[in-house]
Amino acid sequence: MLNKFFLSAICACAIAISGCHSDAESVNKDKVPDLSASSLYQTAKASMADSNYSKARQYLEALDTRYPFGEYTDQVQLDLIYVYYKSRETELAEAAVNRYQRINPTSIYADYVAYMKGLIAMQKRGNLIQEFIGLNRAQKDPKAYYEAIKIFSDFMQSYPDSPYVNDARQRILFMKDQLAEREYRIAEYYRERGAYLSSARHCQSIIYSYRDTKWLDKALHLLADDYDKLNLTVPAENTRKVITASFGN
Repeated sequence: MLNKFFLSAICACAIAISGCHSDAESVNKDKVPDLSASSLYQTAKASMADSNYSKARQYLEALDTRYPFGEYTDQVQLDLIYVYYKSRETELAEAAVNRYQRINPTSIYADYVAYMKGLIAMQKRGNLIQEFIGLNRAQKDPKAYYEAIKIFSDFMQSYPDSPYVNDARQRILFMKDQLAEREYRIAEYYRERGAYLSSARHCQSIIYSYRDTKWLDKALHLLADDYDKLNLTVPAENTRKVITASFGN
C-alpha cells in the first residue's frame, strides 16, 4: 500500500510539473523578442548550452518562422531535431528528421540526422516518469526497439565511416540485451505455469536472435530443463553439450 502511495504521488508530481511546463511554454511561445536572425540564434545556442531546451526551442522556432531562408536555416533545422529529442517531444523530433532528410538528401550532416533518427526511435520505448522511478524497459512492448535496431543497422551500413557508428553499435547491443531479457522473463513465466513448450520457444528465440547477449547461457539452461520436462531426451542432451562447449562446466 505504501509503495502504491509513493508511486501515485510521484506520478501526480510528474504530471503537475509537465502541466506547468506546458503552460509556461504556451504563455512564452509568442513572447520571443523581435531580434535579428543572429541574435535569435545566439540566444538559442546559449540556452542549449545551459540545457534550457524550452527556451532554445522557442527561439529556434521563432527563427525558423521569421527567417525561413538565410544563413542559419540548415543549422536551425539540425538544432530543432536535437532540442525536440532532448525535450522528449518524440513526434516533433521525428517530423523534423523526416523534413530535413526530404529537403537535404545530400547534406554533409546526413549521417548525424540518420543517427538521431535511431535515438528518437529508442526514446519511444519509455517516458520520463518510467525512467525516473526505474521501471525495467525489458518488460515493455519491444516494437520501438525493433524499429531502432533497424534504423541503426541501416545507418551503420550507409555511413560506415561516421563518428557515430561506434555509439550506434553499442546501443544496438544494449537493445538486444533488453529484448533478450524480455524473452527470458517470458520463458520463465511459462515454465512456472507448466507451459514448457512455450517456454522452450522463447528460449529458442534468444538462441536464434540474441546469441551475442549475456542471456544466452541462461536460455540454454532453461531450454535443457524444458526439454527434460517434455521428455525430449536427445534435444536435452544436445543442448547440454552446447552449454559445455560454449561455457565449460
